[in-house]
Amino acid sequence: MPNFEIMLSKESITDSYINRFDALNEGNLLGNGGVTIILETNPSDYLLSPIAHLIEQNNARLLHVFSYLENEKQIVILKTDAEEAMPLVRSFERFNYKVIDFRQKQPISDETMRSRLNELIYYLEL
Repeated sequence: MPNFEIMLSKESITDSYINRFDALNEGNLLGNGGVTIILETNPSDYLLSPIAHLIEQNNARLLHVFSYLENEKQIVILKTDAEEAMPLVRSFERFNYKVIDFRQKQPISDETMRSRLNELIYYLEL
């Protein structure tokens, strides 16, 4: 039963942050591509330098940071130029950061690439 309560609270937390994602995307702060991660930590434990160091250890760069207090927790929204989110998420979890949500640009599928290649070949044959 405790797992069910955690799942419900995570869903409600995630839903409230989706609106924040949308608002930031409208302002083009998050931009296209890369990985966006939302972390939650205690305000007394929040330091940007170890967070940036973890991102750099994963061969990525920190592009934007948006941080605010909510219900006595520090919420940190990070935008990086990484191509995949999971190595960053695992690193944050390994160092006891609570990852609330993450987003990444979907890679182009093989089917999409095949379709585009066929269209190019068709165009060149004309």
